[in-house]
Amino acid sequence: MSNLQQEGTLTCALSFGVNVVLAGVKLTVGFICNSHALIADGIHSLVDIASDIAALIGLRWSHLPKDEDHPYGHHRFSTLATLLISGLVLAFCFGLAWHSLNALVAGTKQEIPGLAAAWVAGVALVLKEGFYQYARRQAERLGSRLLMANAADHRADAIASFMALLAVAIAHTKPEWAILDKVVGLILAGWLGAEGLRLFKNSCADLMDTAPAETVLKDLSEHILAVPGAKGFHAFRARRLGDRFEVDFHLQVDETATVAEGHAIAGRIKYDILSQHPEVISVLVHVEPDVPQHRKRDGHHGMAD
Repeated sequence: MSNLQQEGTLTCALSFGVNVVLAGVKLTVGFICNSHALIADGIHSLVDIASDIAALIGLRWSHLPKDEDHPYGHHRFSTLATLLISGLVLAFCFGLAWHSLNALVAGTKQEIPGLAAAWVAGVALVLKEGFYQYARRQAERLGSRLLMANAADHRADAIASFMALLAVAIAHTKPEWAILDKVVGLILAGWLGAEGLRLFKNSCADLMDTAPAETVLKDLSEHILAVPGAKGFHAFRARRLGDRFEVDFHLQVDETATVAEGHAIAGRIKYDILSQHPEVISVLVHVEPDVPQHRKRDGHHGMAD
């Protein structure tokens, strides 16, 4: 089991346990205390539970070995899991917006939520923000966009809890503003909807083999000309496979070099990239002689002379 799979699974499992407890407490206290904001927060925790399950499945399946039907591996299962998470977030936002808007239009008398709702929201805020910081550090250390999407859910839940806490506190301080408890649901729907769209866009970009950021490409390609015997390169490109990258490029070596020498230079470059960038799973190098017809300059990525 890889480091990403082992530690990522532990992170998501802890997240799942926390979300199960919080969802139950938020919904129970929300209904008892008649707090629309806390109920909405509890529903969001239910979405987080589904997100945790999707992340666990993605981590498990994306690390399955290659087979005849999947010669490039199963890494894009994590992208599909992220796509599912974004769909769940968007579905939740639509339902929450519809419910909150209907409550506002109906104009029914708003009862002041019980103070217990504020206590639950406050505790949830501290827990979820702390878990966000932990999950974000894990995602950055392991280089996992799936874990980063899961961490974003914790931040969203923390903000939802903060808004629920604010709504209940204001309702008790200024009873004439008790309707804010309903307004919070509508605000949450719009904010979380934007987060869901961002996740959806990133997932679609990965599935369409959109090029990584220029900084990523530069970071990966800087190892090429550092190897003795490498004269130049072009057509350098990379694509995402879930949380990992595949890299390929054309390498120029001295025109008098033998096939074995050219292969050795390419092998050294490949070793350097793979050893210093664990997020890269494969490097394909096309070796060419360093002659004028091969000294090209890519308009997008450029070339080192």
